[in-house]
Amino acid sequence: MDTMKRYIIGALLLLMASACGKMPINGDLDGRWQIMKIEYASGEEEVPERAYYSVALHTINLMKVGVSNQTGNMEYTGDSLFVVMPISKVEDLLPFGMNGTEQRFGVKELTSNHLVLQSDYARLKFRKF
Repeated sequence: MDTMKRYIIGALLLLMASACGKMPINGDLDGRWQIMKIEYASGEEEVPERAYYSVALHTINLMKVGVSNQTGNMEYTGDSLFVVMPISKVEDLLPFGMNGTEQRFGVKELTSNHLVLQSDYARLKFRKF
């Protein structure tokens, strides 16, 4: 089995395990977040349509309904979120406010229903879905 298939199967198993009663380890960050606005460092702004980040355990899934679905790994330390998307292409991550397959975000705000992430590329504002 090639590396990509093993990675996808592992990520799916991890997501299924998290849906089967695993306790959230990331506090309020765990769950599905809808991107409400992306403010780019260039000054441009975008309001993506039906784009989401889903967080469970050490896995992150980026979804744009009917367009894209990207799965990767993440590490959350309270004030930062480090995302690694090993099988994604940069062009597939741009609609999610990421300009690389590895992205470090500062967690500027996190409540049970509001999230703001900041990188050197963009500031992302979310609501809990």
